[in-house]
Amino acid sequence: MLIGYQGVEGSYSEVACRTFAEGGSYAMKGHATFKILVDALVRDEIDYIALPVENSTSGPITRTIDLMKYLEVDAVEEIYVKIDHALISREPVDINTLTRVYSHPEALEQCHAYLSGYPNIEVHEYSDTAEAVRMVRDADDPTIAAVAGSHAAELYGMNIVRENISDNPFNTTRFLFFRKRAAASLRETNKTSLYIETDHSAGSLSEILNIFKKHGVNLLNLTSRPIQHKPFSYGFFIDIEEGTGDALDRALDDVSRVSRYINILGTYQKGRIPSYEKVMANE
Repeated sequence: MLIGYQGVEGSYSEVACRTFAEGGSYAMKGHATFKILVDALVRDEIDYIALPVENSTSGPITRTIDLMKYLEVDAVEEIYVKIDHALISREPVDINTLTRVYSHPEALEQCHAYLSGYPNIEVHEYSDTAEAVRMVRDADDPTIAAVAGSHAAELYGMNIVRENISDNPFNTTRFLFFRKRAAASLRETNKTSLYIETDHSAGSLSEILNIFKKHGVNLLNLTSRPIQHKPFSYGFFIDIEEGTGDALDRALDDVSRVSRYINILGTYQKGRIPSYEKVMANE
């Protein structure tokens, strides 16, 4: 079985894949972009894909979830990865001599306050955290650095200028693992993700929320996203604290009657959020 992820070895997505693959016979393959990754799943080139869908600092990762709106896929597992960003250089340097820092846009946003404290540093987006580390390693420029996990610095033999530079010490990314939609559903599930588009009439979203309330279904998250080719019209990603069961089935039946489009993206077991005991002890 082959698991795909965006990025290269040493990325946080690869860390999530290793957790997913524990105890199983899986190979892993990196892809240059999320679009290429999703297309590989659709074409049956890989069996599962890892997508970062939400971060505790920067919120929903819209560049990934937007790719899943209309696909026939199943989310089969949720994994949380603690994000410990570090500032990484090729050789030991004084931070005040750095001029440019490269990383994935999400990582740069999650370290915005820290990096803003150094006016000598310009931030530049890169395709992936670990890929940025490789670029800095291969460049003959002691004034550039990357933001990535400490494990990436160790993997590529790099220097850590400063550890734990995330603005939020509880920084964590939520990953969902998708496969192409299968007839058989998972057992013992307690969380569901879906995407809905309403007819955009007055009160249509409120009607849907009231349906879930009527059936006693708790919503964990609701994210609005623009619908392409329909300016200022929005669809909604919803996470529900409910797996398979009569209450959810009845709620979804009622919702489907008042929705223009609904796509159940997966029903799965809740992931385990990492412990923050060490962080709290240092506060």
